[in-house]
Amino acid sequence: MGADHTAVLFHSEARWLSRGKVLSRVFELREQIQIFLQEEGMNELASKFGNEQFLMKLAYLSDIFSKFNQLNLQLQGKDKYLPHLADQVSSFIRKLELYGRKLEQGNTESFENLTNFSKTNKLTESTVIPCFLEHISALRGHFQKYFPDNSVQFDWVRDPFTAPAPDDLSSSEEEQLIEMTSDSSMRLKFPSQTLCEFWLGVEREFPLIGQKAVEILLPFATSYLCEAGFSAVASLKTKYRSRLNVEHDLRVAISKLQPRFEQICSEKQAHCSH
Repeated sequence: MGADHTAVLFHSEARWLSRGKVLSRVFELREQIQIFLQEEGMNELASKFGNEQFLMKLAYLSDIFSKFNQLNLQLQGKDKYLPHLADQVSSFIRKLELYGRKLEQGNTESFENLTNFSKTNKLTESTVIPCFLEHISALRGHFQKYFPDNSVQFDWVRDPFTAPAPDDLSSSEEEQLIEMTSDSSMRLKFPSQTLCEFWLGVEREFPLIGQKAVEILLPFATSYLCEAGFSAVASLKTKYRSRLNVEHDLRVAISKLQPRFEQICSEKQAHCSH
């Protein structure tokens, strides 16, 4: 029928990152879905896909869920620490405030599918905007409830040379923070290293403040490593290797440590002496 896609994505717990794409695919295939429902005798449900109000709401939901999916992807991956994730969530809450403010002005530019659908069909969104505003307000409330804005407490870890010292540091820890931030060599290292590399180096010279920062960076902030572990097990333990003990292989597969092969080989005797 000229559609870009030939199938609708189904929700699956195993492929949870595709959740945000399901509604977008449904909206793209709305005409084909309507025809299919009519052929199956589901006329009441098929009539929904001919209702302009319903389609505008579907367009809005496909847009907002796409934004959720983008946020979800930003929260995954390697080297993601609590300060980074707090920044991403705080940014999304501020974006929700922006979306609500623009919708109150009748501006739907932030919602691509909704804007294109309305322009193509010469529709006005004024009748459904109150519903969207209520939904965005509820989303903001839920995000602020579960993710309170406490990212400021991580500022000294993100940039110890400009951020003020937090109140929860002991006198000894704050003294070491002052010593560390006054060290010119540390200031030169900071831009060229990751947060984890920098603070691990700090811990060697300033153990108290270094350990305090590492304790903030240490927690597993995402399930990325767990998901990577499941993927590694799936590729290692095939039906031909179903009885394989994958413990050691799994550790090698997901570890970022690089063996020193030359040093290992130099410590081994290639041939026994006669």
